Amino acid sequence: MDPRAARSIAHYSHTDARDRLGELVIEHVERVAAAVPEEARAIAYLHDVLELTATPAPALSARGLTSVEMAAHELLTRGASETYEAHALRVAWAPGPEGALARCVKVADLDDHLSHPSMPAGTPPYGWARRHILAAQERLTSQYSPLDQGVATA
Repeated sequence: MDPRAARSIAHYSHTDARDRLGELVIEHVERVAAAVPEEARAIAYLHDVLELTATPAPALSARGLTSVEMAAHELLTRGASETYEAHALRVAWAPGPEGALARCVKVADLDDHLSHPSMPAGTPPYGWARRHILAAQERLTSQYSPLDQGVATA
């Protein structure tokens, strides 16, 4: 999908939504998109759309989301009954190019969350998730996409 179309969908879908810190969700989305390589930018713009908005998956496909991008987006979307830890591990160990794409975006997402000086009680274990995703990425890099190699492991 063209990143400009994805950005438009993200802005329309998130409108004035705010996160647990009271910040606009779209500001977080913009920072995540700016932190990933161009080939991951569309998914970075859309990474919270299915989970946090009423925008349906078919609308994304209709706007040009490829099958790999859709699979990555589904990996990034936490299920209603899925624990945060199970979700992070599902992203961490997902095979193929969709797994590499999801890991790339998820690490940027986690880095943005972790950049806040303080978090309210009940915040998911972002640091734990980042460590697990990076460990899996290191093991899977040789098998899959250069996207895994483009994400900093510091």
